[in-house]
Amino acid sequence: MGARLKYAKVIDRQLYFEKGGRVQPGLENQILLPEEPGVAAAFLVLRGWSDDHGTCTESWKLVTPGGTALYTSTPREIHLATNGHIEKLEDEVADLKVEYATDDYEVVFSLDGREVARATVPVRVTD
Repeated sequence: MGARLKYAKVIDRQLYFEKGGRVQPGLENQILLPEEPGVAAAFLVLRGWSDDHGTCTESWKLVTPGGTALYTSTPREIHLATNGHIEKLEDEVADLKVEYATDDYEVVFSLDGREVARATVPVRVTD
């Protein structure tokens, strides 16, 4: 599978819509936490795949700095095309319990069970 992750954004849902409701340069990854420990505000996992054709199974997980999977998505079958099309996917996560805030959580993306990309996701306590 030669699919490429064109973009990946993990962002607080409310902040995403306040910033225009679209993926754009300068849109920072971040999950907001009202207090430590606590339940994170709802957030979105947005990504776009391209550069291949056929069908594959995509999944992702949010991983703590220590390597523990905090959340694992449900696998999803995606269909890719070679005509420059970007397959845009979006998941919303709500009610996720988070023990502590730090800048080095990661979202790990897999295709057909093989890790293909990672992105850093800061978890920040709101003021």
